[in-house]
Amino acid sequence: MPSIASLPIQHPSWTYLTLAPILALGALSPTPSLPPLVLLLAILRLHAGTIVPRRNWSGGAKQIILITLSIAIAHAGSSLHALSTPYISLFVLALISTVTTVIAASAVALGYYLERAFRTSWALATVFPATWATAWALVEYCSPIGQLATWSPVVQVGGYAWLRHVGGQVAINWVVAAWAVVFADAAGKWIVGSSDEEVIVTAAPHLISVAEDDFPAVEVTPPTPNANGTTTTSHEPSRSPSSTLLLTGLLLALAVPSYFTSDLPTHVAAPNVTPFGVACALPFPMRNGRPLGPPGLDDYIAESRTLQSSAQIVLWPESAVHFQSRNEREDAFNKTQQRMNRGVYYGIGFDEIVHEDSADGVWRAGMRRNGLVLLSSEGVVFEYYKRHLVPIAESFSMTPSNERPTMFTMQLKAPRGWSAPSWAPGPNYTRPVDFTASICLDFSTSSSFAGLPSRPALILAPARTWHTSIGLAMWEQAKARAEEQGSMVLWCDGGEGGVSGVAGKGMHAFRQVGPGSWSQTVSIPWPFDQRRTVFSVVGTSTALGVVWALAGLFWMAGGVRSTFNDRDHGAGRATVRIVRSIRAAVEYVSRRDRRGETEPLL
Repeated sequence: MPSIASLPIQHPSWTYLTLAPILALGALSPTPSLPPLVLLLAILRLHAGTIVPRRNWSGGAKQIILITLSIAIAHAGSSLHALSTPYISLFVLALISTVTTVIAASAVALGYYLERAFRTSWALATVFPATWATAWALVEYCSPIGQLATWSPVVQVGGYAWLRHVGGQVAINWVVAAWAVVFADAAGKWIVGSSDEEVIVTAAPHLISVAEDDFPAVEVTPPTPNANGTTTTSHEPSRSPSSTLLLTGLLLALAVPSYFTSDLPTHVAAPNVTPFGVACALPFPMRNGRPLGPPGLDDYIAESRTLQSSAQIVLWPESAVHFQSRNEREDAFNKTQQRMNRGVYYGIGFDEIVHEDSADGVWRAGMRRNGLVLLSSEGVVFEYYKRHLVPIAESFSMTPSNERPTMFTMQLKAPRGWSAPSWAPGPNYTRPVDFTASICLDFSTSSSFAGLPSRPALILAPARTWHTSIGLAMWEQAKARAEEQGSMVLWCDGGEGGVSGVAGKGMHAFRQVGPGSWSQTVSIPWPFDQRRTVFSVVGTSTALGVVWALAGLFWMAGGVRSTFNDRDHGAGRATVRIVRSIRAAVEYVSRRDRRGETEPLL
């Protein structure tokens, strides 16, 4: 009876075409997780090692189809009612699933060929992670939905969460691919090493290349049958065990800082913190337990008046109110201001009709735009408009903005129990708290807050999603952006089944699901560190440069080592000659000592 390890050799197509789609169901949900994604990618690398040498492109096409179906099944519930009709929704889902799967398969295949272009074992361990991270960075840059629907983990990143401060999602994707290299290499050695002799003889060609020593650059694979019955001999570069061990050590070392940094929220009552209240206004008008319809302006004002007793910031969800004209908007803001307390700010999410084209061509008359204003008792102090519109659902009826978010500083006065001089230095005796904002889908890209002059203390995030799975996916994206900026995000989702809460700075769980207002006290260190994180300064392009530089360093190191270990050509030959000359000189001096030639003549 064949062992489990022999199945990928005896039945490679059956094995990989079964394992990969099953793993894809868990790995490629709306909130991708790191561990199953690593296993899925390792399986695909092993499968590529059987497809490409044999030119078995039909097997690759079958794998793409099966994984596409798995993705569609995982996303079907949340996508069915995303657009006007279920048929359009399913078509778009099938298209996105196919495109992302083809991109992933292309990245795996490209990594296979690049590994064979770099003839060193060090490059074999690092080229594919750099290729994988680059592929999804390009997808994020080109896709209208950013990192949504990509093969990039947002949950269960474990000890690598701190890498978001340094390398953003690029670093996380690199870690995924690097662990896939390690597991695929270990599995390949286990499969080949554990197979009994009969299986190896009957299988004839080695389907997985495994190195046996540290230095060979090329391994000759036995003849492999092609589809037309002919045989070919492929020259496979072998991976040195030391390179895999070094990559494993590097991955383990990258997890070490997580054990020395605190992931707990800041105290809300301490001398060295600045506490303040935040709230999410989600009114639910009803009578006798029956909803009366969507909330209107008066409902939001009444709910905010209740919340402002415990919160300095009251955020409304995306498109909470709708304006048909500029006068209607101004009247609504004036009405809201009259009922606000001094020192309180309302973050009002709205959409309105654009009545004239803008001079720069951004706004188009007759279309709607989605915005957020931060309103105080003295007027509008901050304004932002949505830049990334949901394809089809919003892109046909709304016009996007091209202006990046700015910042606003709230001057927080001394709370009860503090004297003004003890609270902050004069002349104002107030503590500054910096805010910025973005709206829903804007959080799907790592470049959402590029160009901010300093680190924001809080990011306002109104949203409106249509399904709990989509709400969770966007919540995780917002949390990732907050971690990249070293900040907190106030997420207020007004959609049916949407999740809301505060994330970042040690806060990970959402506060509630669905409608219902809430408030929470948060705090920031005093004095607040306004320095930006490394990633917010350098961005995605520099992070990609680092991962490719890492691959280049390993390639150079491996090349130099191979050259110096070549005893017949190049620097290796020169090294041997130098060593032999030094050895001959030492032996000559030793012989002189024995003959007494170094004794004095007199």
